[in-house]
Amino acid sequence: MIAEIPETVSGVEGEDVELKTGVTKIHTSDLIEWKGNKDNLIAQIKEGTITSYEDVLYGVFRDRLKLDMKTGSLTIKNPRIEHTGPYKFLINEKCKKRFIVYIRVRTLTVKENDSDTLETKTEIQTGDEIRWMFGDKDALIAEIKGETREMTTYDGPDGRFRDRLELDMANGSLTIKNITADHAGLYKLLILSSGSTLCSKFFIYVKESTESE
Repeated sequence: MIAEIPETVSGVEGEDVELKTGVTKIHTSDLIEWKGNKDNLIAQIKEGTITSYEDVLYGVFRDRLKLDMKTGSLTIKNPRIEHTGPYKFLINEKCKKRFIVYIRVRTLTVKENDSDTLETKTEIQTGDEIRWMFGDKDALIAEIKGETREMTTYDGPDGRFRDRLELDMANGSLTIKNITADHAGLYKLLILSSGSTLCSKFFIYVKESTESE
């Protein structure tokens, strides 16, 4: 019997989210299916074999899905904003549970004059292109170009990022040094891979540094 009201699951970008089925034990003969937005099949257990359909929906689930063989529960690893949406859990083609997942932007509070790192929480693959942008106009402030692996940082609006940015070649994380109030705001990360684009957002609040601190 299908639940009339979907279960709401909230999470933060980069922190694993588990959709719990409430099932104690599934049987080998059961067909377990998980469907995402527009009823796209994203994962299943059939005859004891787990399959993830990671290339659907433009590859947003690639390397991010984990199924529990015993309960059928689904974990979305390192989720992003684009994983927000409806999900369905089915047993033998009958919907047993529905979910609405909300993934929020990561927020960080930093003191003036401190440094902070915006972590991608992923390993960059050969050929991936990394772009960091700032503000509501998406000003490009740093990038790693695909095959050449060339890293570049930019001064940004009004030169506020001059000599303050460092990029990690291994994972694309961005460090902002000697932060001031001018660096508060929205940051966007784009990871462009073959056949897919992943987007993450961060919001930095900057608090005034006091002598007592």
